[in-house]
Amino acid sequence: MSSSGHEEVFVRIIELPRIKMVRSGKSDLDAFNRWWSAIPENKSSLFPRDFMWFYKQLNYFEWLYAPPEGVKDTGGYEVFDFPGGLFAVAACKDEGSDIERTNKIIHDWVKRSEIFTEDETDTRYDMGHVITPVNAKEIMGYHQMDLFIPIILRRAKKVS
Repeated sequence: MSSSGHEEVFVRIIELPRIKMVRSGKSDLDAFNRWWSAIPENKSSLFPRDFMWFYKQLNYFEWLYAPPEGVKDTGGYEVFDFPGGLFAVAACKDEGSDIERTNKIIHDWVKRSEIFTEDETDTRYDMGHVITPVNAKEIMGYHQMDLFIPIILRRAKKVS
């Protein structure tokens, strides 16, 4: 706990690759979940392949899925080029108040950073994904979620 009484979070910086992703669009999120969940899991994957982001331009949540190589049937969902890039990331409980609190902490951390700034383009958005294996969730009683805030490097100031 910090002196303010709030649990601190550790913000880490990661880079996601440019990859093809399938997007739910404005379709039924449960139907999209059933579609991608039916794809056989690749046990060599190092991270969950699904993300949720708030698509600001259209004002709705959209589910994204990075299909494994060889998956041809996209269930009728659109495939797009996910831009990848740098993200400030922290974990939290997958619960509304904890998500909001952690999201604010990450945004505040980026604002105070002398190295990074938020990416204000309209190609990447705040997103998250559940990182907890099912058996751990059953024991813990909750899911953990990683929250991703798109960032870029600040421009270095030239010294004259």
